[in-house]
Amino acid sequence: MCVNSVESMLKFVDTIIGSEKYTILEVSDDINASKWVSCHPMPYPYAVYGCHHIATGSKVFKVSLVGDENGDKMEALGMCHLDTSDWNPDHELFKTLRIKPGKNSSACHFFPVNHLLWVPLQPSKSTI
Repeated sequence: MCVNSVESMLKFVDTIIGSEKYTILEVSDDINASKWVSCHPMPYPYAVYGCHHIATGSKVFKVSLVGDENGDKMEALGMCHLDTSDWNPDHELFKTLRIKPGKNSSACHFFPVNHLLWVPLQPSKSTI
């Protein structure tokens, strides 16, 4: 599914997991993360991560969910890459979604368990 907004992503998530499974409690404001590093576990018998950064515009956000059946709460981290024009045109994403890289081809996804996203601390509003 190709989504170009958090709202579209949430609608797609709802079609997959259904509203009878989780209720969306809150979607955070965009987390200002002009600089970030993402690290993904690699298939090795010990801890090895592949880490990367994409310099073009990205939005990061957090979604709070609650399980309808058992009340368990969880949070999911999501990211939208707003400009894929510098991406490799052979990237699996473009084949899967049947789109081409470009400024109008956003790529949004949630981070699976054990995948990490590092962002700088946000200055407090009281800082001058």
